[in-house]
Amino acid sequence: MKKNTILMAVLVILVVLYLSTNYFKKNSSASFDPQIVKLDSSKIGKITIYPPAKEKEKPIVLSRSSGQWEVAQGKIVSKADPSKLRSALGQLLDVEAQRLVAKTKDKWPNYELGDSLARKVLIEEKGGGTTTALYFGKTSYGQVAAPAYGRGAPTGSTYLRLNDQPETFALENGLPNTFSRPFNSWRNPEFLRLDKEQLKELEFNNAAAGEAFVLRKVDSLWSIADTKADASKVSQYLNSLARQNSSQFVDGFSPEDNPLHTLTIRGQDMDEVVVRAYAMAEENKFVLNSSQHPDVFVESDSVGMFKRLFVDRDYFQPNKDE
Repeated sequence: MKKNTILMAVLVILVVLYLSTNYFKKNSSASFDPQIVKLDSSKIGKITIYPPAKEKEKPIVLSRSSGQWEVAQGKIVSKADPSKLRSALGQLLDVEAQRLVAKTKDKWPNYELGDSLARKVLIEEKGGGTTTALYFGKTSYGQVAAPAYGRGAPTGSTYLRLNDQPETFALENGLPNTFSRPFNSWRNPEFLRLDKEQLKELEFNNAAAGEAFVLRKVDSLWSIADTKADASKVSQYLNSLARQNSSQFVDGFSPEDNPLHTLTIRGQDMDEVVVRAYAMAEENKFVLNSSQHPDVFVESDSVGMFKRLFVDRDYFQPNKDE
């Protein structure tokens, strides 16, 4: 009888411990809301990214005016890349913490969340509304279990705090990586945008060689003077010409000489577009500019965008063995 009483008492204690543990787990998880940032993208008017002090770089400022986003760093102001902005704003609206790591400010140094070590992202609403500051600290990396073949994909967490709140959270690396981009990656890389179906005439001028020619479309046929151009090569060239991007910005460039190469693009129901290539001091390097973006200059070597745009007359000639 005594033995049964002891067993019953042990069983009761185990049940109480089990229920207590689950109760506290449930209440603990209920108190943690992973949606730690609540923003309305339509109200955001400015985002300022302050790099950690050790990087010794100026802040990157993304600002919206009349529905258009610009990005600035120091005295350089440029149109922002709309796709990068949409992605960043979308991520800000969907910030979810993986877990609560610490509850007090004295733990910040352990996660590089002090003011001098953290990357600060200050989000301001239009019209002087709510201001939200996110601080990103150090990143810890891990490795998921390997699949049947090959290695597992690397995983990681970045530590985050919000405004001046004492808590530290662990966050997946997507959002911190977004705001670690360099300045130029936030800029609109668009150099040329054309509808190839509108194009009627391309005038090429090579001042260095003293050569010029015009590729012209009459009805549906392209020709140079009275010589029919190779249709497949024209198509290939126009496909490339219609969409050109570059992030190789050359800030502060002011042409002192006439361009070495000029491409003038004309077409139906469109403004004339002029692309110019200027020589750089370094051999086989050029600075390119498009009248679609007159204040933007980009760099190209002789095998990059320069080569794709500035072709010679022979490029459009049919192959001799055809």
